[in-house]
Amino acid sequence: MMDFGVDEEDMEPIALPAHRVWEDLQDIAVYVQMCLSELGLRRWSFCWDRAVRRMGCCNITRAQISLSRYFAEAYLKKDPEMIRHTILHELAHALAVDNYGETGHGKVWYMYCLRLGLRNPTVRCKCEDFTPAHFQRRTTRYVLCHRETGEIFRRYKAKPRKNAARLQRTYIRGRKEETLGKLVIRRIDDDGL
Repeated sequence: MMDFGVDEEDMEPIALPAHRVWEDLQDIAVYVQMCLSELGLRRWSFCWDRAVRRMGCCNITRAQISLSRYFAEAYLKKDPEMIRHTILHELAHALAVDNYGETGHGKVWYMYCLRLGLRNPTVRCKCEDFTPAHFQRRTTRYVLCHRETGEIFRRYKAKPRKNAARLQRTYIRGRKEETLGKLVIRRIDDDGL
């Protein structure tokens, strides 16, 4: 375990609402709301997000804790303790920000993790891919390419929000002279361009 200068013996545990078996995502949301209330984090809220590269998030600007809906759906029955670990990790961030103004994974965050019951908070949860199948099947549908030569510079799964006027001012770094005003976004058909 990493030494953060926090003596585990002197820290009083923080009591949280009783953790029961979660049947669905609503049960998890209710549990997080109860924890926020119990911890005195009145300005904080909870929501679900659609992240596929991380499990949870503590947004200090919005005072909001979120969990990946895909992660929770994948691990609700398989490993609910991993979901609980993620919730406590994010709650520790909220407590560190509200009580000490500390962001990140510093001493205060570490202390709150231990007080909330995480025995080894610096060890990241390892989980299998929880990316939904419909995301895994998505392929490139649009490309940013040179109008004249057809050279492809970027690929997109969804249509980018660049309009024609903005594209006229866009160029490829290091190749401004040959690409300024000559870039287009094209849809790729199943047969190619």
